[in-house]
Amino acid sequence: MGSETAELADQADKSYNRKSDVRYGANCPGVIELTFKDRKHYIALTGMIVNLSASGCLFSSDKMPWASIDTQKSLDSLFDVINEACRIYLPWGNLHCTGKIRRVRSFIIGIEFDKTVKESLVASIARLEPNRQRRFNPLRSAKYNRVLPIAPK
Repeated sequence: MGSETAELADQADKSYNRKSDVRYGANCPGVIELTFKDRKHYIALTGMIVNLSASGCLFSSDKMPWASIDTQKSLDSLFDVINEACRIYLPWGNLHCTGKIRRVRSFIIGIEFDKTVKESLVASIARLEPNRQRRFNPLRSAKYNRVLPIAPK
């Protein structure tokens, strides 16, 4: 990264302060919907929530389009094309919420929820373990993990 972008990244890291909520290790499937700044395209990523709190989560997926790119070099360009706002769905808790992207890496996205989630719901989702009945298999898997156009209204 250039010196100016490195300076801006350092300032952004310092200004983003993690909240002191209890963080739970989780192994929960999730879907994050990201929109592009051109407002013509979106991507719905499937993956796992690996860390969950009342104020945010860490989402991990090996199916991100930028997973093979060196994110250290392209971090600025990712934020140039992807909106900060996103939607997240956790099927185990039937939880739909909106949030803001705070960190993007090759396989991890850090998200801060717009509204805090009840601590009891967070704790119950974190306690759940995958089994045969508790799986996430989308009905139309072709619409996930690909950049798709937003349908006109």
